[in-house]
Amino acid sequence: MALPGLFARCPAGRGLLLAAVLGIQAGGAAVAAPAAAEAAYERSRHYRGLSGEVVDPLRARDELLRAASAQHLAAQVDLGFLYLNGMGPVGKDLDAAFRWLSLAARRGAPAAACVLGDFFRQGLGGAPRDPAQAVRWDRRMAGSNEACAPRAQFELYRAYWTGEGVARHVPTAMRWLKMSAEAGNPRAQRALGRAYDRGEGVSRDDGLARLWLRKSREGIAPHDDHDHDLPSLAGPRLFEKLAPFYPGRATNLAATP
Repeated sequence: MALPGLFARCPAGRGLLLAAVLGIQAGGAAVAAPAAAEAAYERSRHYRGLSGEVVDPLRARDELLRAASAQHLAAQVDLGFLYLNGMGPVGKDLDAAFRWLSLAARRGAPAAACVLGDFFRQGLGGAPRDPAQAVRWDRRMAGSNEACAPRAQFELYRAYWTGEGVARHVPTAMRWLKMSAEAGNPRAQRALGRAYDRGEGVSRDDGLARLWLRKSREGIAPHDDHDHDLPSLAGPRLFEKLAPFYPGRATNLAATP
C-alpha cells in the first residue's frame, strides 16, 4: 500500500506525519535563532571598529541589543559594559548596565560576575545596596582564575576588616589582603605595606613594610597614585583598557550566589 494511502486511512499516521513536519520546522527555527543572534553580534563588533575602521556606537548598540535579547551571552556582557562605560552618543545607563550584567553573570559570564559586587556594594543602577550580596559575588570571583580575582580578594579584605556585609574578622581580612598582594594588586600591596608599618592586623615589621610598599610602586608612574584610591567601580575600567568590550566567556559558575 502507498504511504499516502496509509496516512489517509490512519488518523494516528496523519498525526505522526504532522508532528514530524512541525518537529523539522521547530528544529530549523532553533538553529536559525542562534545564527541570527551571532550575525547580529558580529555586526555589532563591526560597528564598534573591532573588525575594521567603521565606528557607529548607535548601530553597535542596536545590534548588541538584538543579539542580547536572543540570549547571546557575549552580547549581554558587551551590552552591559557599553551601558556601564558609555560610548560616544550612547550615554551611560547604570540601570541598563546592571540589568544586562546581572543576567549575564547568573548565566555564568565571568566578566559580568567580576563587577556585579560593585553594584551591590554601592547600590548602583537598579541594584539595592546589599553588602552581603556584594561579598557573595566577590567571594565567588576571589577563588577563580579570572583576571579580576585579585581585586575581589582585596574587596573581601575590606569587607572583613570593616565588617561590611560580613562579621568582622581581622585574621580573615589579612589572609585575603596577603592573597591579593601576592597576586600583584598594587592597592593590596600598598595596604599590606602600611599594615606592616603600623602593626595593624599583623606584627610590625619594617622590612616587610618597605618590601610591600616598594612592590606597590613597581610599574606605577607617580601621577597614577590616585588610581589606587578610587572606589572599586574603577575595576571595570580594566576591561575598557584591554578592549572596547570584554568578550563574554561562560564558565560553570553557579546560577545564584
